[in-house]
Amino acid sequence: MDIEKLARKMRERALNIEAREEKKHLSERKRTQDQLDAMKKLYFHAGRWAGGARDRTAKAAFQRVSVE
Repeated sequence: MDIEKLARKMRERALNIEAREEKKHLSERKRTQDQLDAMKKLYFHAGRWAGGARDRTAKAAFQRVSVE
């Protein structure tokens, strides 16, 4: 096999692997950020219930936080 073709094939493979790893990392970071946002939202609404708000969303959040 020609050394230039081999080198090109190896570079392309390395770039493909790097791109897949970067995509996986971004996906994981997005999932983590989504979970963090959901938790912030839950605690915000639970705090509203503790502060005197009496709507369904605040009550459900407070119950969920107090059970966990």
